[in-house]
Amino acid sequence: MFTFPLSDSHVHPDCSTDATGSVREFCEHAFKIGLHEITFTTHYEITPSGREKYGYIRLGGENHEANLDSIKRYIELVRTVGEEFAAQGLIVGCGLEVGWHESIADRLAKELPQLDLDCVIGSIHETLTSHISSSMEGPGFYEEHRIEEWLPVYFKMAEQIAEFGLFDVLGHLDVYKRHAFSVYGDEIKTAHRPHIDSLFAKMVEHDLGLEVNTSGMRHGLNEYYPSMEIINEARRAGVQIKTLGSDAHQPDQLGLDFEAASQVVYELLPKPLEEGYEY
Repeated sequence: MFTFPLSDSHVHPDCSTDATGSVREFCEHAFKIGLHEITFTTHYEITPSGREKYGYIRLGGENHEANLDSIKRYIELVRTVGEEFAAQGLIVGCGLEVGWHESIADRLAKELPQLDLDCVIGSIHETLTSHISSSMEGPGFYEEHRIEEWLPVYFKMAEQIAEFGLFDVLGHLDVYKRHAFSVYGDEIKTAHRPHIDSLFAKMVEHDLGLEVNTSGMRHGLNEYYPSMEIINEARRAGVQIKTLGSDAHQPDQLGLDFEAASQVVYELLPKPLEEGYEY
């Protein structure tokens, strides 16, 4: 059980094709470990290069093309299960994690306003048409490319997420380090520095929040996405830390390292830490 009333705002049930565990099983585990709130954020991967491999929503054990109809069915599922758990004191939200590419902007601009969503995460999963966060594609991509070939593109895409205006938070900002660290070493930990001020200015201008994502701990990095350096720079720039997420893809990953993370995302707690909690 957690000391603080915490919300896990980045969760993938088996509606995401790379996840296991039903919406109900996630809710049961969230209740068991003492989460205050859980928000499901199923993948919405409709980019040109990602659509064929990842562009599905799993419903009833079957894959359906990721589109407005399948997303509405997913939302209905989450809302139905959420109503049951609300009576037990667990808040259940419904959102999406959208893999960004500028080519899908027009489609998203039409679809997202039609959807009953609590949170929309804008994330970068592919750069130069390679799925860089994938263990299948990421390592090979980094071995074949110098940092200066792709990182400016990555941060330009992050700025586009801010400018788009329909996302709530920017997901796992420096997720590239998951597979890039083994190729570039410590160089990758500071490679963001020439790009970060411009991005944060865009985020402040367009009120895009930053997610703190703890999945780096289970990826063997011993730090979050983004790093503490980036989190501290975000605060200094006036960027809001809006969500904390485990990026869970199975129920037992919920709330990963949240007790420690609560000290990092103190602005998300309902009252200051020094006032004490009985929860």
